[in-house]
Amino acid sequence: MLREHLECFLQEGRARGGGEGLPAFVERELREFLTCGVLARGFARFRCDECGHEILVAFSCKGRGFCTSCCGRRMAELAGHLTDHVLGGLPVRQWVLTLPHRLRYAAAWDHKLCRAVLGVFIRALLGFERRRAARRGIRGGRGGAVTAIQRFGSAVNLNVHFHTLAVQGVFIDDGSGGLCFVPNPEPSELEVEKLLLSVARRITRLVKRRGIDLDRPQDEEAIDALASESPLLAGISGASVLGRTASGGRAGQPVRRVGSKPDSPLPSAFAERQAQFGGLALHARVAVPAGDRPRLEDLWR
Repeated sequence: MLREHLECFLQEGRARGGGEGLPAFVERELREFLTCGVLARGFARFRCDECGHEILVAFSCKGRGFCTSCCGRRMAELAGHLTDHVLGGLPVRQWVLTLPHRLRYAAAWDHKLCRAVLGVFIRALLGFERRRAARRGIRGGRGGAVTAIQRFGSAVNLNVHFHTLAVQGVFIDDGSGGLCFVPNPEPSELEVEKLLLSVARRITRLVKRRGIDLDRPQDEEAIDALASESPLLAGISGASVLGRTASGGRAGQPVRRVGSKPDSPLPSAFAERQAQFGGLALHARVAVPAGDRPRLEDLWR
């Protein structure tokens, strides 16, 4: 499908973008994806010294955006490493932080802003575990966490959010130059809500210093740096964040969902250990007990 329609897509993009089209890195990623696994683009030759059997292995594109093969291989390798050498054997809880629509759009192209927002969240989360341990008389503890920044939602829409796997507890000095791990109990519903309120206040202060006021409606006259650099990418990104069609005869209209019924009841947005406030949502229901390696690796994947 991509091979058949790529040139038409790029041509239409240049027409809609005033001749500029999509950024060069997007076009490069798409074109390299079409060369992944193609022997004509290069390969390695392997031969068994004992039986003489030979195989040719085509070079991969090593893409990070579209190629399911390269991304899947990278995912499996990293999941195994994190399970065996980073957090394996410890109780781990997944914390998922979802951002407001306006912040998703900004974080999608402003990598410094995205990292800053993540830094605020991680510091709040590690401090949360440290204070919980301190209330039980465990002082000087330090936690640990690894985060995957996911850039899409279940409908492959633009939705920058954070999946953080954090140890449920703290590390303390064992008195002999090493560290020992002290687990914390499961967080309560109220604790998750308080943590989200703290994260929301910190993020609001951070983005306000960068010219984004989440408490006010979007200022149509405000300068959009992404639109100034690439109008086409900005339009596509904005439509994807809002769940609207970006181009064609239905441009600006809500995306059609196959099998959806207008009169069907909406699923409940509330679940165990989940909180929402000011467009942010924090989900902490999923946890893996200590020593459950298969389940932890599945969660990493």
